Amino acid sequence: MKFLIALLLVFALKLDPSPITLEDLQWKHRVLLVFPGTDQNSEPGLEWTTDLEKELLDRDLLYFLFADTLSGNNDYVFTPAYREKLEKKFRMGSKENTYVLIGKDGGVKLKREQQKVDWNELFKTIDAMPMRIREMRESGKNKDQ
Repeated sequence: MKFLIALLLVFALKLDPSPITLEDLQWKHRVLLVFPGTDQNSEPGLEWTTDLEKELLDRDLLYFLFADTLSGNNDYVFTPAYREKLEKKFRMGSKENTYVLIGKDGGVKLKREQQKVDWNELFKTIDAMPMRIREMRESGKNKDQ
């Protein structure tokens, strides 16, 4: 019986992930924060292609869409107070769709206010980072260096 209760507790913890902070992701993942514009017709352009999920995974990139509920390509959650803190810090009152790329070191690498995510620009920015260049070299993807 104790085993069954312990198993249920572990399963329940998996369903309700503990809140995290960006610091918890540092040195593990790159992060894209997506803040939709305040205009009712403003919807962040997270256009998916068939290879996008693979590209995100290859670059250790997690994204968080700050809409009515937090969503993204992961199961992480932020507390409401932390979400508000991030929005104040990175959106800074903008009424436009705002995209913020944070590197594995925790530094802001790119910030854009535009209609939709330009995945090519985002991937080029990531691929030019020294840590990413090293990752590609170590995985054999950058054979010309």
